[in-house]
Amino acid sequence: MRLTLNINRFDPQTDSKPYGREYSVDWEQHETVLDLLLKTRREDPSLAFRRSCRSSICGSCAMVIADRSRLACHTLVREVAGDGGSLILKPLPGFRQLKDLVVEMDPFFDALKRVLPWVITVPQHNGLVSPEDSERIEPPATCILCGVCDAEVRQSGSVTPAALVKNVRLAVDPRDALGINRMKIAGLTEEGLHAFRELLASVCPKGIKLPPVAME
Repeated sequence: MRLTLNINRFDPQTDSKPYGREYSVDWEQHETVLDLLLKTRREDPSLAFRRSCRSSICGSCAMVIADRSRLACHTLVREVAGDGGSLILKPLPGFRQLKDLVVEMDPFFDALKRVLPWVITVPQHNGLVSPEDSERIEPPATCILCGVCDAEVRQSGSVTPAALVKNVRLAVDPRDALGINRMKIAGLTEEGLHAFRELLASVCPKGIKLPPVAME
């Protein structure tokens, strides 16, 4: 089968603004969008995009695929190809486009740093975590920092969606000295957390479901 990829191209050294360029690519039912990008780059080595693990673990291949932010390695072509045999690829929205499908992620990681994204160990804690606590920690801990939620969910506060996921992961960790105070520091209410939980469920490529958090 044949598919037309319309890829948003931009090289700051030569282009004044982004533009779309079409590529015709053969594809099979089992192939992902990343597979097609790799084929395209063999034809045009100037095409820039990020990828690494090809297993939905590193998060580096996040981009807009068919008008929604997704992971290219996790998205099957047959699920997103249009009826006309075409597919539009763009860089993540809300981030500065560096080149083609590559965006600047420094602001994303700076936002994470502001929530102290590590365990501040409770003094004399033995480091053991019960099975029940482990079950609560695991869902938010599966975040791969791909940036999709930050791109798709327009935050109104100072804590970005990905940073909020990290905040919840640490708030429910019994080894963390700040614990639930992390949510108060972030200025998040129970209503706000509930609304975000629903939004996250609809956009997260890993399907993360945040655990209940006692705000008091």
